[in-house]
Amino acid sequence: MLAVQTIGSVNVIKVRSSLIGDCVEQCRQRVEDCLKQRKNQLAFDMSESPIVDSDGLEMIVDSQESCLSRGGKLVLIEPQPICKEVLNITGVEDFVAVFDDLRTALKDFAK
Repeated sequence: MLAVQTIGSVNVIKVRSSLIGDCVEQCRQRVEDCLKQRKNQLAFDMSESPIVDSDGLEMIVDSQESCLSRGGKLVLIEPQPICKEVLNITGVEDFVAVFDDLRTALKDFAK
């Protein structure tokens, strides 16, 4: 369901299924693992995640708060149309930056 890739100082967590149920818990655990290793620059690649539920949204917001409190941040990459709409309607995209591709997201971390 997940794959983690480190690119420079950014850990990219690729979500390979809907961000619901077990996938949310796996993401939460990956974020905790990264933060324990003092890796607080995170990106969720959502290009293969067609749906996100309320637990997934809560996990995204909680992860962003955890990253921010440690001097880092979380961004979302390429959410699919339904996910993007949910992020917009719920206001999550006002709290977590959303990028159309990995390259643009990585440039944002360099600022």
